[in-house]
Amino acid sequence: MGNPIVNDIQQKIRNGNPITRLIIINAAVFLLISIFFIIFSVTGGEAAGRSIQRFFLEVFALPLSFEGLLHRPWTLITYMFTHLGVMHIFWNMITLFWFGEILSQYTSERKIIPLYILGGIAGGIITIALITFIPPLQRDLGAPLIGASAGVTAIIIAAATLVPEVRMNMMFIGPVKLLYVALFVIFIDILNVASFENIGGNLAHLGGALMGYLFIVQYKKGNDMAKPFNRFFDWLKSLGGKSGKGKMKVVYKRSVSDEEYNYQKNINQRQIDAILDKISKSGYESLSKAEKDILFKASNKK
Repeated sequence: MGNPIVNDIQQKIRNGNPITRLIIINAAVFLLISIFFIIFSVTGGEAAGRSIQRFFLEVFALPLSFEGLLHRPWTLITYMFTHLGVMHIFWNMITLFWFGEILSQYTSERKIIPLYILGGIAGGIITIALITFIPPLQRDLGAPLIGASAGVTAIIIAAATLVPEVRMNMMFIGPVKLLYVALFVIFIDILNVASFENIGGNLAHLGGALMGYLFIVQYKKGNDMAKPFNRFFDWLKSLGGKSGKGKMKVVYKRSVSDEEYNYQKNINQRQIDAILDKISKSGYESLSKAEKDILFKASNKK
């Protein structure tokens, strides 16, 4: 028998939705580093605690130079799951949850992890390139980069690009369109870079934002950038699956993918909601012929 807590975490990673999996992995890495920091600080003093933190940074953090990346290529993945501060991981994870839920609703859950990884990779590479070749930014050359922000920003911008008119309730503000949220996020990152505030982190955000935008642009064209990742994940899952024949299952094939079906379904629902709102304000006669046709077709679908 294994540790019940570890077994429960493993089960949630395997069976939970992608957002839950990402949050658990980030939290697990954070707790691992924090536990070692506490143990070393108690037994060896603050210097020993800082020493173990530096060790984890050397192993997991992305060094902002091509030479450093060449020597530690795995950090292009590990850095996006590494946090040292409580508020750093808290805001990244709560933002991941909010915008991941929105993007999942209008596409599918299988877009979240691939986009998170793509955003993190894009953020890391673009940051290294800009810091290497733009002299004023070279003050951060070789510095360690950690955090989920690039992947999370990719998800924010992807959601805003796909459904810019959808509103989300912002604390102390109220309902705000995703388009304005995205523009505000980008504006703050550009402002911080111009002010030389956390250059590496904010450049990574902008790199992730660019990937989020390109991801949805390609998605609308029918090119799913998540497919290679999901094929790889499915292959890994099949390695741990049971062999032998399973139960027979009847599958009804649709002419479009699940993602396209869900996207179109949500778009249609938004059209219907807008038409019904118009009827409540101005009456049925205020509808155009096209709007009446949409409402008629919807009422006959079952």
